[in-house]
Amino acid sequence: MIGRLLRACLIQILLLASSLACADTPRAWAYQAWWMPDSWRTAPIDRLERLLFFELKVSPSGAIGQRHGWPEQWQELRATLRQKNVPLDLTLTLFGVKAFEALFSSPRATQRLLEEAYDLATHVDVAGLQLDVEVYDPVRPATLAAYRRFLQALAHKLHHLQPQRQLSVFFPLGGASTLYDAPSLAVTDRVVMQAYDAHWTGSGQAGPVAPLTGQEAVTWEKGLAAARALGVPPHRVAMSFPLYGYEWRVEGPTLRAATKRQGTTTTFAPVPAAHLPDIRVNIQDRVLQHGAQHDKDSGSSYYQFRNAEGHYVEGWFEDWWSLKRKAEFIRREGLAGMAFFILGYDSNALVDYYLNGTP
Repeated sequence: MIGRLLRACLIQILLLASSLACADTPRAWAYQAWWMPDSWRTAPIDRLERLLFFELKVSPSGAIGQRHGWPEQWQELRATLRQKNVPLDLTLTLFGVKAFEALFSSPRATQRLLEEAYDLATHVDVAGLQLDVEVYDPVRPATLAAYRRFLQALAHKLHHLQPQRQLSVFFPLGGASTLYDAPSLAVTDRVVMQAYDAHWTGSGQAGPVAPLTGQEAVTWEKGLAAARALGVPPHRVAMSFPLYGYEWRVEGPTLRAATKRQGTTTTFAPVPAAHLPDIRVNIQDRVLQHGAQHDKDSGSSYYQFRNAEGHYVEGWFEDWWSLKRKAEFIRREGLAGMAFFILGYDSNALVDYYLNGTP
């Protein structure tokens, strides 16, 4: 009897230690963009929980037309992920209220999307789907209800496949409409909260892209609060982390100054012009020239300088300093991890730092 009790206690201790170890292990998803075709080759993909192919565009008719070469042109990626046993999800995107209303107000278009999404999920190399539906304008209640019914129908289909496929959603923040309610989120396997673009290229004021805290409509704390309010348990919530930043010409040297024109997107590390011809500014070069400052109020980093023409410039971004604080937030709140957007924009510097435990 004593021997059996000791063995039972030992098993419980080992299980507890195992669960604690898993909780402390950094978990990450990353988005593999079609316009960065080789970024996966040098990335630590074997240490990712999942890789998401970005993107397959959904049209208002429900057709998934723009597939960016999936699956034919991605045979080597698919073979590598199979060999490394890394799940691959497909990201289906739909942006804007006009397209959203046209699609989900039409039963025929909605059914077509359901059928095409299911067909994509049956591919042997597909482990799941993510719906990246981003609408920030008001949506008619009837259309919203139709989208939520579609989500539940898709989840039912995916979860009854053998093997079962996962369904995740990207949850936009700061808009006039909330696309999801508690029942629709309850059928998903993971909710990736929008944790970036608190400021964007068109902002009237410079400021943090992915603030941890603060007055912005989009912060990590507000994202988690929104998920909790809809009953999503922390272990199913991931926070999206940008490997890019924004830079603006501003009115003066005051922090968070008014912008004078459309901003510029920046990548954390240099990216070949062949892949990103329109984004030629990188954060690492800017910091080498002008230094980095850290904003404790938002948990984000920034730089300021005056260019050769005498114009004031302000740029905001995420780096090792801000990543450490956000990783601590993930661990403290018991969240599912981070979803890095876009793989390769940092030459793996920040992704590696996170996966190594962000000391």
